[in-house]
Amino acid sequence: MSKMVFGRYALIGLCIVLTALTSAQSPKRPSFAEPIPNATAAVGREAVLQCTIDNLDTYKVAWIKVDTETLLSYHTHVIPRDNRLKVTNSNSDRQWFLHIKNLDVSDRGFYMCQINTEPMISEKGYLDVTVPPSIVEEDTSTDITVDERSKVSMRCKAAGYPKPRVIWRREDGKEINLGPMGAQKSSVLRMEGEFLNMTQVTREDMGAYLCIASNGIPPSVSKRILLHVNFQPKIRVLNQMVGAALSSDVVLGCRLEASPRPLTSWIRNDGVILLNNKKYELTEEADSYRINMQLKIKNLEEKDFGHYKCVAKNTLGDKEGFVRLIEISPPTSIPHSTQSQEFYVPVHKGSSDVSKNDSPMKKGYGIPAPNSLRDESQSLSSEEKQLSSSKDGSILDTDTPKRKQNQHPTQGSQTDSSGLCQSRFSIPVQLAFLLAVLLFD
Repeated sequence: MSKMVFGRYALIGLCIVLTALTSAQSPKRPSFAEPIPNATAAVGREAVLQCTIDNLDTYKVAWIKVDTETLLSYHTHVIPRDNRLKVTNSNSDRQWFLHIKNLDVSDRGFYMCQINTEPMISEKGYLDVTVPPSIVEEDTSTDITVDERSKVSMRCKAAGYPKPRVIWRREDGKEINLGPMGAQKSSVLRMEGEFLNMTQVTREDMGAYLCIASNGIPPSVSKRILLHVNFQPKIRVLNQMVGAALSSDVVLGCRLEASPRPLTSWIRNDGVILLNNKKYELTEEADSYRINMQLKIKNLEEKDFGHYKCVAKNTLGDKEGFVRLIEISPPTSIPHSTQSQEFYVPVHKGSSDVSKNDSPMKKGYGIPAPNSLRDESQSLSSEEKQLSSSKDGSILDTDTPKRKQNQHPTQGSQTDSSGLCQSRFSIPVQLAFLLAVLLFD
């Protein structure tokens, strides 16, 4: 009995000694230098998870998908038959990388880097797989047709990870009419949300609407939805009476609005529907629900004058517009007006003889007569003085009157006028007196 007890204690002591010797000879245990960094990549791209280990020595490294408990690799050997997976190492087996190409949404989750020590040690890292936005066609509105003043609700369903943000806007850049709110009309350039609700649409709301989905992962996506608003035709005639001359061409016009697009025609006052031919030319210019109708009548005759009617008709109703064509006289040719020319004759300041000599020249060139009584009275008074000097045989002194005239121009004019009257009556009397003296002598 004592021998057995002694043998047992001896065996335990030997184990202790061997363990101590083994611990003294074995290297340091492996450890993780840092946590596994989380990784993020988009669907279809490649993701890389990094595991950094100190003192790995002869131990082995394995990668495991945590949620499915799937062993992906043992050291550098990939276990599943998945060519998307690859394991590499570097820096003297210190860094271990798990590569996953062509990512799928199912690859999202936690991954474990494990070392086969006793007990086992491990670190976890998270792989986030993002998904660009996409439009869910089956849950998204298609083109819509409604009557004017109706309610409209459009939906744009988007998918993606993170959850996409949906924004509505008009393709033409105009504001979105949300409808009346109280006494005011509510309109915005952009509207956010899965639904776009419009309480009372009008013809101005017709057009293309874009829903744009984005979540920060390129590319953003959009869906184009056409809104058609139906209403009966409306016609406006800008010129209800048009005048034209015989043998000329004339254009009659009507502007109409209608949706759906109406059937249009021009009808003459005798009920004849006009068609394109050598006499008539019918044209239309359409801009969305607006249409500009024109009728060109060539080489007008007497029978062409009268009333014309533009007609538009669609499923919601019809409308007419009237234009009256009247005859006017042809325009006469207007002679070209010549530009008036003005001649300027310099005025010479000097004696009255110079002024007297200039007067005939001015009249010869059509220059107007003096525009004041003063100029005319001065010229007449100078003639009177010359006649008086010739009778008396004395020389007329023109300097003195000229000085008086410059000093008192108004009085000089009156004096010259009176002298004129005296000269008209004194000359005949003097001649009669001379004749009487000669006869009696």
